[in-house]
Amino acid sequence: MAALFFASNTGDAKKTRFFGENPAGLDPTPPKHSGCRKTDKHLRAGHDTYNPNPCRFSHSHQPDRLCRGHPPSGALIAIPSPPQANVATLANLPLGATLWMRDPRNTPVKITALSEHTASVTVEVLDFEDTGAHWTLPVWQSHKFLCDPATPTLPQSTQDALTAASHRLNHRLKVPTKAAQSAGTEAQLSKLTAQAHDWLTKAGHRPDAALYPETFTAFTDPDALSTWLTHHDVQHIETDVATQYISNPHAGETIKAHRLALVDLGLCAFEGNILRDPAELSGAKSMAHRKRHILVRLAFLRAAFHALGITHIPLYRVIYSDAALTPPRPTGFVSSTFSQTVALRFLNDGQVKRHAALYWQYVPITRVFMTHLETPQMRTLYNEHEALLLSAPSGPLF
Repeated sequence: MAALFFASNTGDAKKTRFFGENPAGLDPTPPKHSGCRKTDKHLRAGHDTYNPNPCRFSHSHQPDRLCRGHPPSGALIAIPSPPQANVATLANLPLGATLWMRDPRNTPVKITALSEHTASVTVEVLDFEDTGAHWTLPVWQSHKFLCDPATPTLPQSTQDALTAASHRLNHRLKVPTKAAQSAGTEAQLSKLTAQAHDWLTKAGHRPDAALYPETFTAFTDPDALSTWLTHHDVQHIETDVATQYISNPHAGETIKAHRLALVDLGLCAFEGNILRDPAELSGAKSMAHRKRHILVRLAFLRAAFHALGITHIPLYRVIYSDAALTPPRPTGFVSSTFSQTVALRFLNDGQVKRHAALYWQYVPITRVFMTHLETPQMRTLYNEHEALLLSAPSGPLF
């Protein structure tokens, strides 16, 4: 394992060199970063490259979806927040009201739905990259919005009903993994990985002599993964999970339901709020469908990387916060990037905080759940060369 680490308490970065072997040939000298600014507490970043050429990928400087920056140069905010805007409360959530996210760009949104059943508010994004997207958040997170003081308030009866629903649903859940479940899942994954390898071979997906993932048709052919997932009747889950994750993994219950499926498989522990929307685990989104999606997707990536002789990939992750940095938590999924340039841009964003760190390590492909290589949603608005991993809180770095 090798690691590049930066940390700051007062805005001054400290650096150590890579240590240990560096078989991927990564350049330990950080390139200059872009200077984009974003302000999320925990920032996702990832990996550079798995061959001796550290600049093979083109690097995008588009704003990150979780750590949204200032508008691109020359961009206009269609609906600026009023200068006297207040932090919203539950009472400030009437249907049709325009609110502004408390992010650096004050992203404007419009309330499209309220649900007493799930204690949630749904908003439509009105500007920037996610225009038209619908995000659903619990009503007890109303403080994440700004509102115009002139915004009408909800009827008291609706406020009371939403408050009662919040008391019913705003509870924490902690579920550890079980060794027996983990062992059974790994046995299933071994069989599925062998099947995926045979399927890739029969479908003509054979690696070229260069042994680069970005030239391997298992990754570059858009039909490779989708055909495999359709064969296992989980393409609808793939579309839902990938789309939601890229837009806003913290909105709605899609990603949380998948985290609960990870627990049921014994792959990751769970810590978080209980599931508010039971529809996320029913019908075509049932626990059985979600578990099957996780298994066949992991198997596909394991088979594809194994075909290239790759067992580990180097990835970066950046975190920053005004509070002291803490050890990894069991979040189910962990975001990272292949790109050193992207990681350093994120690190630069973190200089506005009291603490920031950039981590680099070799990650076994058994932890890799999704990458930009085979996932078109990761290459549309945001080209951050991302890898989504299964969390491993006991791991050395992330």
